[in-house]
Amino acid sequence: MKSEELLETFDLNGNFLGLISRKDCHKNPGIAHRAVHLLVFKNEKELFLQKRSEKKDLYPLCWDTSVGGHLNVGESYIDAAIRECIEELGFKPLTVKFLYKYTAFFEEETELVETFATFYNKEFNINKEEVAEVKVFSLDYLFNLNDHSFFSPYFILELGHLKCHIKSGGSLK
Repeated sequence: MKSEELLETFDLNGNFLGLISRKDCHKNPGIAHRAVHLLVFKNEKELFLQKRSEKKDLYPLCWDTSVGGHLNVGESYIDAAIRECIEELGFKPLTVKFLYKYTAFFEEETELVETFATFYNKEFNINKEEVAEVKVFSLDYLFNLNDHSFFSPYFILELGHLKCHIKSGGSLK
């Protein structure tokens, strides 16, 4: 039997509260837990997205951030980004660049997110338990989306932060 995933939790001022199960974190927006996103770019105009596996409990078969996940206890954001990339897409990024951080407020949970970028243009060895498929999208298309129904709300929030980062002159490399 798989043991329950425990997450480090924080109050909304960033003070450590303790370890709480992932399930309970996803029911309480008054406490925050840490999450990481790694945006995998084909080039500066194209971004790979993953379609979440049908087995996922949240937003199955929705397009989502290239790589994302929770941090293990005591793990750094950058180590989590690399670990999640290996677990989900099957490759270890050669370079990883910090882009920005933000607090994601959702009705059911609050996440302290740090986002990183890497570039990759080879075959993926996806984990079918986590990822149904990977597809490249142009940033122009994504930044002009009108129909969000095929995308997770986590990705739509991330997309807004990415757009602001690029508009303000932020670099991807």
